[in-house]
Amino acid sequence: MTDHAVVIAGGGPTGLMLAAELALANVDVAIVERRPNQELVGLRAGGLHARTIEVLDQRGIADRFLSQGQRFQAVGFHVIRLDISDFPTRHNCLLGLRQNHIERILAGWVEKLKVPIYRGKR
Repeated sequence: MTDHAVVIAGGGPTGLMLAAELALANVDVAIVERRPNQELVGLRAGGLHARTIEVLDQRGIADRFLSQGQRFQAVGFHVIRLDISDFPTRHNCLLGLRQNHIERILAGWVEKLKVPIYRGKR
């Protein structure tokens, strides 16, 4: 585990995305995750915003998420509904997709990039 140029602490969405970006830049990277598997306790993130989907699209993986989630062109802020259907982007929606699914999709991408994930480690 110490034989990598970069070791990322945490295999959540941020750690997985960072690992993928580093792997694409040919950096020898690994992830250390304290959870023994991808199971999550309780609810966490509930979706992806338009800009996040754009970033995933730049990497050619947005369709993996879009095919699994539910698109919403209006979002709620307190009691106000905001229509985002006219955002100047190909992905003018909020994508309803729970974090466990987001992590599963990202972990599959990271695995294809041959990034090791050391689970059950601190």
